[in-house]
Amino acid sequence: MWQMLTERKSELLKTLVEEYVGSAVPVSSESVTRKHSLGVSSATVRNDMADLEDHGYISRPHHSSGAVPSDKGYRFYVETLSKVEELPMEFQYTLRYQFANAERDIEAWTQLAATALSHLVNNAAIVTYPREPESRLMRINLVQVQESLAFLILVLQEVKLRKLLLPLNEPLSNDDLQAVANRLSASLSGLSRQQIMAKTVDVSPFERIVTDMVLDMMEAEDSALYRDHYVEGLRQLLNQPEFSQGEKAREMVEVLEDKDLPKVVLAEAPEWGHMKVIIGEENRVDFLHPLSMVVCQYGLPGVGLGSISAIGPTRMEYSRTIAGVRFISSLMTDLLAQVHG
Repeated sequence: MWQMLTERKSELLKTLVEEYVGSAVPVSSESVTRKHSLGVSSATVRNDMADLEDHGYISRPHHSSGAVPSDKGYRFYVETLSKVEELPMEFQYTLRYQFANAERDIEAWTQLAATALSHLVNNAAIVTYPREPESRLMRINLVQVQESLAFLILVLQEVKLRKLLLPLNEPLSNDDLQAVANRLSASLSGLSRQQIMAKTVDVSPFERIVTDMVLDMMEAEDSALYRDHYVEGLRQLLNQPEFSQGEKAREMVEVLEDKDLPKVVLAEAPEWGHMKVIIGEENRVDFLHPLSMVVCQYGLPGVGLGSISAIGPTRMEYSRTIAGVRFISSLMTDLLAQVHG
């Protein structure tokens, strides 16, 4: 935990963080004295910066250079934020309009959420689909494609569609197929795969074939718990000075393409209704140590929870990022609540 700082040193550290976030250039005492009215001499600023360095809140890349906030300095800054930035009303209205006019499907909403957050914070964003530990069936649809072929359409409780071609051993009309779909939906709606398997249902041979295919599709869905997510903002992240060249750029590409990234994000997500900021080496995995992440869950407990996170250098605009993650997660939760009544 950090040492208690005087009000003057706290204000100086806040100024140093905000100056470095804006410029990505180590901040000198002369720059602080010239640009900010702290009411003290440059000698006092130098002494206070030396004290902040001794206690690990800032570091100096070179002995004679300016200061750079450490993970500890950023943590102090985040924990002492008196007010999170308000997002522009125009942005809020525009995003609400875009969601209202998007396809009523979680994949479309997830992509839109990641894109909007990435552009807002000028960093990467990753949004995972809302999931329960087990998927639950909402509805089954059967649609004739040809005389001997139909589409089996599975509607899951996470507002997701899964489709599979179903061969027909005997010709069935669309009305016949819909009658089968209605009977199975009425019997199985709201159940998980395990619950469907345990349920005793009197079904026809064709309905048994459909039910077995539904179980196979749900098993595949449950085994892909961390697969479904959307990442946006690689270009924005690579435009950050820390990662814009050579080896660092390659490392960031590998981070965002890592198949374990959504699993890591879900592991870091706090309880529903809470926000979490993970800074630098606070991340549990080494490949995220150059980065900070702001993450929270959205959705409805008992129906499905996903995560929304912004990922960028430790030198990120924390106030704006927290506000963006909070707003978009709230918007996604409202949309899912409307779908589920």
